[in-house]
Amino acid sequence: MSHPTIQKKTELEGNLWDGGRVDTPPVATTAYAPYNKERSLKRIVGDSAMRYLSANLSVAQLKAATGTTLGTYEKWAETAELPTTIDELGEDARLLWIGPRRLERVLLYLHGGAFLYSPGDFALKFWRYIQLELEKQNIEVGIAMLNYSLAPEASFPTPLKQAGLALDFLVAAGVKPQNLQLAGDSAGGNLVLQVLSQMLHPLQRVPKIRLSAPLRGMLIVSPMTNRSSDKRSTILKWRAMLPRVPEADRAFMEAVRAPEGWFEGADKFVDRVLVTAGGAELMRDDIVAFGEALKKHHADTELVVQKDGIHDDMFLDFMVDEKKLGSLTPLTIEWLAAGFVNA
Repeated sequence: MSHPTIQKKTELEGNLWDGGRVDTPPVATTAYAPYNKERSLKRIVGDSAMRYLSANLSVAQLKAATGTTLGTYEKWAETAELPTTIDELGEDARLLWIGPRRLERVLLYLHGGAFLYSPGDFALKFWRYIQLELEKQNIEVGIAMLNYSLAPEASFPTPLKQAGLALDFLVAAGVKPQNLQLAGDSAGGNLVLQVLSQMLHPLQRVPKIRLSAPLRGMLIVSPMTNRSSDKRSTILKWRAMLPRVPEADRAFMEAVRAPEGWFEGADKFVDRVLVTAGGAELMRDDIVAFGEALKKHHADTELVVQKDGIHDDMFLDFMVDEKKLGSLTPLTIEWLAAGFVNA
């Protein structure tokens, strides 16, 4: 059953934002944008800086600036005074544990970054915050981030294979599927949907994902669901670096364009799903269309659109150490807690 306090109704308000136009508006202009009326100045400045860098640096420059996933994790852990706990999975994949390795309840996080970039340390800050807030409710959760291979060196379905390795490793380590929740944002949200598609329509060249019971939950934040929906320069620049996906596999990468009935039977593989989007993000309409389609095949699917939220909004609060957090952060804590408590 759905958690009673989770908002189901979508709020389609605000302006679309792609997070990276060449003609990036200055802070003085965006500060008065309707979607920024509730934001602090430091958050507006942080968002504007990210837009500017995304629009004006090349892919190579951005990759150099963001570094590797492992490097980001090691630097963050040192700053946070936490141990680096790493499990090698093979095929250049690994699990990077945020805080202590715990196997009774686990959240597996698939990071965003357009399949090109490592996550910012603010994603790690976000999940550490979630972990500590759950602990306040006496819910101890192990959170592991998958270090998967990035483009252009790696192409589909390599990250999907590596996500399967992560699930295999956790199950072999004793994690019960009913105590395991999967989360991903942006490209990571796309990868979560690839996992679900692989469960429903296994590709022969990818090992089957075998679980003794359904996963407890899937949290899908601002997912990429349509690679063809935008023609803006930054998106085109990034898309050009991603190897083409065979037409036969298109539904794995573009969930909103999957054939009718593609997700039928999803409730056999995952108990509950939460899909979120920002009301002011470019991909909002595709995410809403996907979420509504998934609801037809999975009764416990929640679709929440954050009023005036932008892409990956809740993570960006942690980029600038914002004290006033957006509505999706407490909602995420509540939804995850309900899943782990009621498993």
